[in-house]
Amino acid sequence: MPCGTVVGQSLDFGVNEDEASLVTQSVSVTQKADKKEARDKCGIVVAVAYYNDMTDISIEGLGTSALTVGSALSLVHTYTLAGNVYIDEVSEEHANEEFVKASIKATAYSGITGP
Repeated sequence: MPCGTVVGQSLDFGVNEDEASLVTQSVSVTQKADKKEARDKCGIVVAVAYYNDMTDISIEGLGTSALTVGSALSLVHTYTLAGNVYIDEVSEEHANEEFVKASIKATAYSGITGP
């Protein structure tokens, strides 16, 4: 369900679904790949190969997470991902007069599509 009423252009507003059992505050999804350049005798790039597609995912939210590094991460929202997603980092932040905050960093690898 959309967060609020949007008037004017049809743009997404807010976080539509909670991820990783957190009250999700933000989600960042970054597509990337390894790159290899071929250069001629003068050092000028004449060809580029992009390979090993990956997706970096970062989730910030309120609450604690029971997820662990190395485990698979299932996402509620449909993002364009390279392949299966695995958790790289989980952190929690505790502070006076604040809700507990958690962040999760994960990577989706194009070469891993099975369990």
